Amino acid sequence: MKKKIIVSVFALFLAAFLLWQNNSLTVSEYSFAFADLPAGFDGLKIVQLSDLHNKNFHGSLTRRVSELEPDIIVITGDLIDSRKTDYEAAVGFVDEISGIAPIYYVSGNHEQRKNEKQEFFTALSEHGVTVLQGETVSFKRGDDEICIAGLNDLSFYGSSVLGENKLKLQAELDALSQKKQDSFGILLSHRPELFDCYAESGFDIVFAGHTHGGQIRLPIIGGIFAPGQGFLPKYDAGVYNSGKTNMIISRGLGNSVFPFRVFDRPEIVVCKLERDK
Repeated sequence: MKKKIIVSVFALFLAAFLLWQNNSLTVSEYSFAFADLPAGFDGLKIVQLSDLHNKNFHGSLTRRVSELEPDIIVITGDLIDSRKTDYEAAVGFVDEISGIAPIYYVSGNHEQRKNEKQEFFTALSEHGVTVLQGETVSFKRGDDEICIAGLNDLSFYGSSVLGENKLKLQAELDALSQKKQDSFGILLSHRPELFDCYAESGFDIVFAGHTHGGQIRLPIIGGIFAPGQGFLPKYDAGVYNSGKTNMIISRGLGNSVFPFRVFDRPEIVVCKLERDK
């Protein structure tokens, strides 16, 4: 009898812990200073959302984003989940946050798997989202401007396997870099494992996702597994630097194949850009 009580208490504790880990939002804040950041963008606050996978936070995510008062919102892919796709919910969510700040979006591998992806991108555009499919846009503040670029996910080329498709992606990245020219550049790309390519492109800051923070995180070790990288991924979460390029990896908000997060609560990223004086 005593053993059954202990097992029951442990099961309840585990269930409560996993529920909290999956649904309790956390905010990670970063600040970067750049000598070449135009003066008009000093203090720019960017909120990054990634890998929602159709998860419903029942309004709490929208409220938290609103409380953070971002100047722009960037979404770095997998807004939907290809296994349990709900386009209406995804579009409804962006409609909720579209009044908070301008939204810039790039697709992830889950969107690219769907035959209806172009219709989905059109729906996002109709709700005020700037959908970037291998494109750059100019973001202006007064007389100053910066470049925001969005790179197609690797699976856009027919497969997520590296090789020839990586060469195609590199060509697209080179084209984006040329369009950026000497402007301060922000790059949105779903996959962090291509950081070597991003660093060569000359972009100042890169926002990525895809890893889910490794899904299960352990002290010192970090993330256990990330798609595209396997076990003990090199790039799992947080900030990475190479030359002039800084990459922020969001741990994401939802789950896909593996339904639980362990020591890896859903994350909203806040990034503040400052002019290095």
